[in-house]
Amino acid sequence: MKRIHLITLFTALLTLSAFAGERPNLLFIMMDDLGYGHCQFNNDELTVEMFDPYFKELVAQKQDYTPEQALDFSKKAMPTLSRMAKDGVIFNRAHAPSSLCAPSRLAVATGRSLPEAGVYTNMDVESAGIQPGTHLAHQLQDAGYSTAHIGKWHVGQRDQQVIQDVLKKHGIEETIWWGQLGNKYPELWNEAWEAGYYGSVVPAQNPLNNGFDYYYGYNNWASQFYDSTLVWENFKHAGRQSGYNTEVFTDKAMDFMKQQAASKAPFYVQLHYHAVHDYLEPNAPKKYWKNFRSGSYPLSNFYAHINAVDQNVQRILDYLESTGQLENTLIAFTSDNGAMAGGPNVLPANAPFSGHKGMFNQGGTRVPLFFYWPKGIKAGRYLDHLASSMDILPTFIEAAGLKPPSDLEAKSVLPLINGTSNQPVHEKLTWAGIHARAWGFLINTSPLTKNEERNIAPGGWAVVKGDYVLRYTGTIEPGLYTDYPEGSAPQLQLFNVISDPAETQDLSAQLPELVETMKSEYLKQTPKFHPPVRWNKDRWKEIAGEAAK
Repeated sequence: MKRIHLITLFTALLTLSAFAGERPNLLFIMMDDLGYGHCQFNNDELTVEMFDPYFKELVAQKQDYTPEQALDFSKKAMPTLSRMAKDGVIFNRAHAPSSLCAPSRLAVATGRSLPEAGVYTNMDVESAGIQPGTHLAHQLQDAGYSTAHIGKWHVGQRDQQVIQDVLKKHGIEETIWWGQLGNKYPELWNEAWEAGYYGSVVPAQNPLNNGFDYYYGYNNWASQFYDSTLVWENFKHAGRQSGYNTEVFTDKAMDFMKQQAASKAPFYVQLHYHAVHDYLEPNAPKKYWKNFRSGSYPLSNFYAHINAVDQNVQRILDYLESTGQLENTLIAFTSDNGAMAGGPNVLPANAPFSGHKGMFNQGGTRVPLFFYWPKGIKAGRYLDHLASSMDILPTFIEAAGLKPPSDLEAKSVLPLINGTSNQPVHEKLTWAGIHARAWGFLINTSPLTKNEERNIAPGGWAVVKGDYVLRYTGTIEPGLYTDYPEGSAPQLQLFNVISDPAETQDLSAQLPELVETMKSEYLKQTPKFHPPVRWNKDRWKEIAGEAAK
């Protein structure tokens, strides 16, 4: 018998009786590092003049495509997803709960505040991982949904036992960590890699112990597109993956859906694609390139990978429609954070917003978000309400006829998407953590390497409320950035993100009362902040309120 985590068995049985035959199938599609401006359904009014000027300058210097070509490709790369979005409900002001992938995915999974869990960076998640019993998928599983996670997991610790098993096989009875293995036993490093260590997850944090009946994926920030050794199936290493992973992940999702159709059970599938996380090599299969021929390999390849996701989503829709399930399948689509924006991650990236992944500028947290459900929502609408990708699972839970936990930071947006209410579900959204330039084009403003920069990058926090964002940047050390050669003391900046989405005009001196109000609202939360699992404690002290009071 499955463990009951968030509802009692009695309640689950009542739910099964009340909603049998009515409950929707649920499909949660997430892409990796996809920018707001990359998405056709977001960029109808976007022009090249709205692209980040520094990013455009770098492209002109180092790349062989034009902003106009990039905008043109973005407008035809996702016909299926754009049609779904425009036949569904699009949230124009949607944000990820973090500007980095692992924290964002953890918050989406649990619906809870990251600072209250001591999570501010990827390393915090990778070192601690999800707390068993907190994934909201448990509630769907306990209510009779057949559940699957396919693709990127990245909310758990890697399984050290994989290394120990390799050592034991060679008669070595000592504990050696991954960072030591290559130096002490270089001949065994490749063997541990081939055994799947780098995509592994400890059993307690495996999806099968966190609300899912089936798992096919990897617990890492990225995976090879072909011949990956990072993928695991349930509790076993899947060996060397054959095929292009966008197609393989889609195949696995469809196989699971077909099994549930035979059993008559509704499904919840998390399909979290690898695309378009760097480094996007080798290239997408040729069949996805036909509409994206250019003289620029990075430009053509990037949009071919996006088109591959789009066309594979079409495969899923075709199957659901052919089996009569599409009308009552609720689908959500988003990205885990803003685009990396640079190198293989091309224009328009996060336009019209400034910044990128790893930063608390709007470009780091603004994400595409839409819901599609032919039977269940009032379609064809754009909503300007604040929303978070954290809201996806509570919305699914409510759509399944259940009640989401009341103590979540995440909220159900079901009343908004089905048209029964127009009341905002979030008065404000907040973020706190590392505020680094390592994950995008702004690394070019540092003389340091990506790893060096993010190791000493400042902390930051931000509050979005109404038309405004208040952003705090912690102490910048001398020599870190060329635009702050002598470093900088902590600073607060206020921007109107409606009239100034690129955050070019600091209004803090003009609106001091609003600054104090928004700052006070942030500081009210900081007593609940836990120290970071791994991140720099001094950086944390600044954003936990000590330096901002």
